[in-house]
Amino acid sequence: MLVRLFLIIALALSVITFGTFWRLSFLAQHSRGISQKEQRFEVKPGENILDLSARLKDSGLVASRFAFLWQMVREGKTKSLVAGTYALSGRLSITEIEFLITEGKVIPRDIRVTFPEGWDIKKMSERLTAQSLPGEEFLGLAEKPDPNWRKQFDFLETLPENASLQGFLFPDTYFFDPNASAKSIIEKMLANFGEKVGMEIRAAVGTKHKNLYAAITLASIVENEVRSDNDRRMASDIFLRRLSLNLPLQSDATIKYILDNNKVQYTFEETRVVSPYNTYINNGLPPGPIGNPGLISIRAAVFPQSNAYLYFLSDPQTGQTVFSVTYEEHLRNKNLHGL
Repeated sequence: MLVRLFLIIALALSVITFGTFWRLSFLAQHSRGISQKEQRFEVKPGENILDLSARLKDSGLVASRFAFLWQMVREGKTKSLVAGTYALSGRLSITEIEFLITEGKVIPRDIRVTFPEGWDIKKMSERLTAQSLPGEEFLGLAEKPDPNWRKQFDFLETLPENASLQGFLFPDTYFFDPNASAKSIIEKMLANFGEKVGMEIRAAVGTKHKNLYAAITLASIVENEVRSDNDRRMASDIFLRRLSLNLPLQSDATIKYILDNNKVQYTFEETRVVSPYNTYINNGLPPGPIGNPGLISIRAAVFPQSNAYLYFLSDPQTGQTVFSVTYEEHLRNKNLHGL
């Protein structure tokens, strides 16, 4: 009788044990956490498996901490945790989470962001937002800079009152901390401007320009007008002579900036749009930069290539710059290139 009872109890325990392990294995494969949104989850250095399982459950990343523990024990991975920050969500199974945190599939520490030459601060902000960085805050600070930056970065001394940082946020490839603030992003870009636009350039500004702000304004136009290094230097000289002769710059780049579109040829009506940035109807430089120029365009604005031309256009097919001495020659070149 006792033997039979013992066998019944043993069988029952076996069934319960098997059922429990089967249930835990099933949960490890098929269960999901309640948090559907991806979150940054840190596996701490030296963290024990019990504490980790509790935090995963509390964060809504796993449905059962015991299923997680069973999966780790069954796979012999309790000592294989790789410390770091991971992108996890409750949409992942326990087995998927186990794989990520034991194979070290961490989030890269820094986010790589590239800003092409000529981009304005609005486009820069949109790219930051797309990379899960504080783009809106960046735009707000770039439009209304911290007054202390004038003291921190001496090249901002000539920045007009209430001017934005347009033109001084150096276009380059950056690596930002995922938790970087808009302030730290801007300060990194300003520091890069200070390094790239060195004393040679700043010392030479006065030979052609009123100040550095004027030079950067011209450079931002040149950046968006022509492509090659030499053509930019020649276009810069043309613009400077037009300024000295009190002739309008007639830059399509400024129309593009105003209308926020990119066309091969703007209509006469579009070149009449009322704006202080319209260099067809206003003489002189626009109120400020229309984008953030790269080093080649900045050097072109400060070290122009002397030439006899007064007009130029870009071939819509090849992008080649075609220069003209007279307006009549310029009109012939326009007809020749379908403009």
